Amino acid sequence: MIQWIVLVITVLALVSLAIYRPFWLVPLLAVAVALEISSSWYPGLGQLRAALDLVTLTRMTTVVIILTAGVHLLFKPAIRQKLVAIIKDPLTIVLFIFMLLGAVSVLYSADSGKTVIETVRLAVMFLLMISIALLMNKRRAYIPLQAVHITALLLAPLALYEGITGNLIWQGETLLREQILRVNATFVDPNIFARFIVLAIIANFILQLKTRDRQIKTIYMACLAILLAELLLTSSRGGLITLVIILVATLILLPNRKAVLWILGLGVLCGAIVLFLRPDIWDRMISVTQGLGASNAQRVYLWQAAIAMFKDNILTGTGLGSFQTVFLHNFSHVLSGFRDGATVSHTTVLTIAAELGLLGLAALAAVWVVLISKLLQYFTLSGYKGHDLRNMFDDSVNLYFVGSGYFLWALAIFISSQGEGRFFEDPLLWLSCAMLIALKFSRGNYIRGF
Repeated sequence: MIQWIVLVITVLALVSLAIYRPFWLVPLLAVAVALEISSSWYPGLGQLRAALDLVTLTRMTTVVIILTAGVHLLFKPAIRQKLVAIIKDPLTIVLFIFMLLGAVSVLYSADSGKTVIETVRLAVMFLLMISIALLMNKRRAYIPLQAVHITALLLAPLALYEGITGNLIWQGETLLREQILRVNATFVDPNIFARFIVLAIIANFILQLKTRDRQIKTIYMACLAILLAELLLTSSRGGLITLVIILVATLILLPNRKAVLWILGLGVLCGAIVLFLRPDIWDRMISVTQGLGASNAQRVYLWQAAIAMFKDNILTGTGLGSFQTVFLHNFSHVLSGFRDGATVSHTTVLTIAAELGLLGLAALAAVWVVLISKLLQYFTLSGYKGHDLRNMFDDSVNLYFVGSGYFLWALAIFISSQGEGRFFEDPLLWLSCAMLIALKFSRGNYIRGF
């Protein structure tokens, strides 16, 4: 009964936002992504929930955003003009091509049912991206970054509680129970929590560039220490690798050398403190540099299986979403001795290669070509020169800095997905793409009443 009450309250709140403050649905989505625990708040809906997992705050917010944008399209001619510009954007086109490849693969898929489900998921995410781009513009570009940053900081007390007491407030029923405590806060997977923290660190870098106030910059620096402590408590090797690569990219793209050096120093300090309190984390962290043991042999076998699938269907793959089916049919007999029995690929590139072949890899490469070219376009428009900050508060320069933030978000999600697997499935990827499109719309294109 309580779950139904919470569901009704959530729906009413979302509808109210859609009517009176539709803009705030976008930062709410960024917050909702961090609340995977919300799947336990709402009642199950039988087979519908099993198929599409709709009953989470993220899914409901996604649906309301799409419906809200649809209503505005019906009643606002200016929004229809904006839609044409969004559809013509190269990023929209290449993402549509990837989705189309997945949809066409149902014709030859090894599991057409799963291909249909995955195509629907991609279509929903694609509509979400278009809807966010319709509702947003450069005037509101910082707000999703602020939402992720604040949410990660608000989760810090919970993360510290779990790390100190050893009591996890929630774990998914199918999540592997590991020998050491890995803090996950409101996420089902500590690795995804780590990814979210890295996104918050990126947001911190961008928000620092937005302010001239030294006191506020000092607060942001202190926030980095909190975020780093959270990241270390997840014991996520993939999260740390992602952070290192992002720091290198930040040094290239942004004038944040002081902040990067600060976070490296804080990393050593926070790491020393966390490892003093939790020495068991050290063994897990250094294992990333050691030889492959029994726990990693299964993942290697999954890679080998993905490569074998790719070689057998090199042009078109086995069909979107069919990896698990093909793996169970042709390869799973070797895994009888593994304790967790994973049957899905945890590496995005290999998954796409196995399921969509060379065509899928080409589409993925095209997405990155367009993302990089879009960032270069904002760089050119801004007139940004090296680490010259004299004009950083002009709107044109802000486009480059904010665009870099969303580009780094997409990059962080992609890097992380090579170890965990969620890339196109992550709503924050599509939010990032939507914002990279929406940045070209000026305040004059903004929807009245927002």
